[in-house]
Amino acid sequence: MRIGSIEKITQIYQNQVGQAKKQAPVQKDEVEISNTAQLLGTAFKVVKETDEVRMDKVNLLKEQIQNGTYNVSAKDVSEKMLDQLIM
Repeated sequence: MRIGSIEKITQIYQNQVGQAKKQAPVQKDEVEISNTAQLLGTAFKVVKETDEVRMDKVNLLKEQIQNGTYNVSAKDVSEKMLDQLIM
């Protein structure tokens, strides 16, 4: 029995691997983001970066709560609740 060299087998294997690479091109995933989503992302980023807290109002409310003088009108609360239901 004669055993041939392994070079022919290696060459055949390399040819098959090369053909498989040529036949199956690599596909890349793509993502499309709508204009609305891009605008929303930009707006969210701007809001997050903006430190626009009205500290004068916050401090006034804190002081009123601590002093026990903070009072919310029941009428104002009910109007806001109804406005939310209507919208």
